[in-house]
Amino acid sequence: MFSGRAQVKSGLTQDVKDTLLSWIRDGKYPPGTQLPSVPELVRQLQVSRTVVREALQALVGMNLIQMRPGLGCFVNQIPSDLVVNADVLASLLGMEAIVDVVAARKVIEAAVARLAAVSATEDDLEEMEEILRKIERLAQKNQPMYTLTPQFHVAVARATHNKVLEKIVSSFNLLMAAGGQLIERENVGYQYRLSEYESHRELFEALRSRDPDRAQHVMEEHVTETLETLQGLSNAKPGRL
Repeated sequence: MFSGRAQVKSGLTQDVKDTLLSWIRDGKYPPGTQLPSVPELVRQLQVSRTVVREALQALVGMNLIQMRPGLGCFVNQIPSDLVVNADVLASLLGMEAIVDVVAARKVIEAAVARLAAVSATEDDLEEMEEILRKIERLAQKNQPMYTLTPQFHVAVARATHNKVLEKIVSSFNLLMAAGGQLIERENVGYQYRLSEYESHRELFEALRSRDPDRAQHVMEEHVTETLETLQGLSNAKPGRL
């Protein structure tokens, strides 16, 4: 059990961490720049040195900043393999941004699926099916698949043979993976992963049917399910995913 004082301290640490994250997210302190010193943060934020140090250590643990002895704290360049971490991405972008991106995907990828249904070659369909086989193996082993499912969506975009559409969907790759990681973290289990595989299989069958209306409808339903799940997580844990 936490004492009341410990709970207050924990809340203050989270508040300071959120403030520092917002400064980094908003570009107030770009990569390579130095954060204010501990005494300056204490003065600005009106909290204790201990609270400030704990908040800074939390950002060190996320690899967002580094502490240089005798110099201070500096903002790191965020590599792509770090941004795919859902906690880091949600902190940097905010959950609302991730939900907005998924909402945009619903519009864009529905049109992409419609075009892919009539333009996909047999090689394109084979690429999708190979990715599906990998997703199925992960589902059967009850292993995370959030880094693999975005590849299927990129393959669908590639099947349009429109480089602009392919690049647009590819640009969602990290965000799709992060959203998937958030969902899988809350829905750990064989049944969820199996249903995720089956949803992608249904989408593949719609594309293989060469029916653009069907492909568009199934893609819309597929992304809508993801959108509603993320919105539910956001409402359940506002600002703290």
